[in-house]
Amino acid sequence: MSVTPPAPPPAPAAPYPPHAGPHPHQPELPDKPCGCGCADGCGAIPELARLRYFHGQPLGALDLRREQSYHREKARLHNRLHHGWGFVCGLDIEIAPRKPHDECDTDPTVAEVIVMPGAALDCLGNDIVVRHPRPVYVDRLLDRRALERLTKQPATVYLTLCFQETPIDPMRPLLTGGCEPTPECEHGRILETYRICATLERPSQGPACEPCCGACDEACLALVAIRDFKPGEPLRQEQLDIAGRRALALHELSEIVGINWVHGATYSRDDANALLDDGIQLWFSRRVRVATLTRGVVELTGIESGAGRSASTYNIEGHFVGLPQDEYTDRLTYARTTSETLQYGDRLLITVRGDFILDECCRALDGNHIGGGVPLAGDPKYGPLGGAPERVCPPRKSGDGIEGGDFVSWIYVEERGEKR
Repeated sequence: MSVTPPAPPPAPAAPYPPHAGPHPHQPELPDKPCGCGCADGCGAIPELARLRYFHGQPLGALDLRREQSYHREKARLHNRLHHGWGFVCGLDIEIAPRKPHDECDTDPTVAEVIVMPGAALDCLGNDIVVRHPRPVYVDRLLDRRALERLTKQPATVYLTLCFQETPIDPMRPLLTGGCEPTPECEHGRILETYRICATLERPSQGPACEPCCGACDEACLALVAIRDFKPGEPLRQEQLDIAGRRALALHELSEIVGINWVHGATYSRDDANALLDDGIQLWFSRRVRVATLTRGVVELTGIESGAGRSASTYNIEGHFVGLPQDEYTDRLTYARTTSETLQYGDRLLITVRGDFILDECCRALDGNHIGGGVPLAGDPKYGPLGGAPERVCPPRKSGDGIEGGDFVSWIYVEERGEKR
């Protein structure tokens, strides 16, 4: 007696007819990836294959290395895709105290900085940990040609922090592996450490947009820029610039790194009005889209003060000056277009709405002006009366690591008859 097998269940209906084009809400995808950068560099996604143990399985050193590699690649991938890369904590830079001159000391190197303990993740997902204060003699990190160049003309030297593996614990193997002769020495462990390098070239800024689709030229992190470095001369704290550091993030947001006025300072009435006529200027760490620099993004507000009427506010109309014809720009100038002038005792409030300024990856400008710390940049024509206000903390670029945020700053106009 034969039994007829049951008919297979009907295939599920297609959500839309075959060859009818893409779903109405889904763009058509190309047959091949185009320029994503995932095939090389730190944008590459590794193949993850782990050992499957069973009784009687032969295991050798190569198998154990592969097991280690699996867990290390998983940890790196997690770091890179979940947390991004950059500085996690610490790693402050300090000038080493100058030691008294010793006539018996033949080492002329005096330009010493100290890298304080801290941690970072590079763009490959490696953990970099500095456990103890690390003195660094910058002269010793540069080659002869660089030293000769800097002796003739001081320039910026960049220190970078790089992940490094160092074999340790040498020992003599007891057995040979396969048909190869027994090596005289092997290292029993690998120390995960770091190295500090010096270069005259600005370090790579890393993947353009996302960590899973961008490749970086090198995995080292920019630690500090030493301005006007000259071999053999002691460093000053004001030469150390950490504004170029990358905070831990999946995507490095564009930030404001320089302005052409001193936040919170007092200007003469003539200089304050001339600044508005020439235009306030801002510099960005990453290029922003010119098309997003529209009316309302920058706002100038005058706040009346002084002996007469006070507390009234008035809008100062303006426009962007000299925007490039290209799609992107790394700076903007915004100048006054009205005849409204600042008077004695007034305050000028400058607001830049970062939520509406987008970078090349369509991410919003990280504009928060934390502590009023964005430094003076460019070649400002007008200076404040009595110098810049004292800052509690060192200069820093804008931002709190989150997209968007208003950049807010102000300057005061001198009171009538104020002594200069």
